Amino acid sequence: MDEQQHMQRVGRLTGALTRALFHHRRDLAPRDAPLFEQAAQYHDIGKIWIPPEILMKPSQLTEEEKGIVQQHPVFSEMLLVQVRAGVLSGIPGHLLELTADCAIYHHEWWNGKGYPYGLQGRKIPLVARIATICDAYDAMTSDRVYRKAHSHEFACEELKVNAGTQFDPNLVKVFLKSAIRHTTAMHS
Repeated sequence: MDEQQHMQRVGRLTGALTRALFHHRRDLAPRDAPLFEQAAQYHDIGKIWIPPEILMKPSQLTEEEKGIVQQHPVFSEMLLVQVRAGVLSGIPGHLLELTADCAIYHHEWWNGKGYPYGLQGRKIPLVARIATICDAYDAMTSDRVYRKAHSHEFACEELKVNAGTQFDPNLVKVFLKSAIRHTTAMHS
C-alpha cells in the first residue's frame, strides 16, 4: 500500500463524511469540510519515523514492531511541536490545530481502549473521530503488503460491528448511509 495515496484517500473520505454530517450536526459549517479533508491527509505523518522494513513487512508484526507502529501518533505530536516552533515547515498554519487533532488522536477508540492516550467518546476531537472511520475503511478496502483488499461489504460490516467500541456510533451511521456513495470512485 502506498502511504501517500492512503493519506489522500483518507482525506477525501473525511471531507465527504464531514459534508454528509452538515445535516446532522450544528457544530459544523460548510467551510469545515475542506479543512477536515486537508488535515486528515496528514493523519499518518508520524509514520515517517517508522522504519520501512516494519511498515512494509509482508508478514505479521512482532509485539515489539506493533509497539513501534503504535507510536506514530506520538511521533506526529513531536513533529507538530517542531512545526509550531518554526523549526520545520510544510503544513499550512491554518491547518495546524486540526492536523494535530487528527494525527495524534485518530487511533483513540470511542470506548477509551485506543492509543496513545486512552481518550474516550466526545473527548476525542471530532476530526479524529471522523478520520478514524475513514482510515479504517480505506485500510480494509485497500491492498496491504500482507493481504489483499477486503470487499466494501466486509468493511461496512466491520464498521457496524465496531460502532460504539472503536468508532463513534452516530458517525458510523452517517458514513454508511450518506458518505459511502463517495468511496467507490475513490478506490478506482
